[in-house]
Amino acid sequence: MQQVLNEVGQIAQRLAGVIWQVLQFIWNWSFGQVVKMLQLPFNSLPLWKQILFVVVIGALAYFFYKIAKDLLKAVQSVLGAIVGLISALIAMLPQIVWAGLIAFGGAWVLTNLNPTWLPVALR
Repeated sequence: MQQVLNEVGQIAQRLAGVIWQVLQFIWNWSFGQVVKMLQLPFNSLPLWKQILFVVVIGALAYFFYKIAKDLLKAVQSVLGAIVGLISALIAMLPQIVWAGLIAFGGAWVLTNLNPTWLPVALR
């Protein structure tokens, strides 16, 4: 069973690595295209190309706005999940303390208590 779990974990790690590489490739390619677009000589372009340039810049601005909005929403979700996890861990503290006290008391009784009222066979 442990070997199956290890293999599943390794497959998940490889899959995450492949997904990360694809995302990195797409990000680098897209960013390179945006940089190449912005490096075009705007002043030396004909008027119709300048108009198209402005339209493309507007489209890029729109998509960057959407990307920033989605990224902000994702960050809020992650922070909300972290706060939820911390809240759950804090809420569990009383039960954890009780479990520790019960284990401490049980271990103390088992190691130190030797009641004389019990029959010798049970001691």
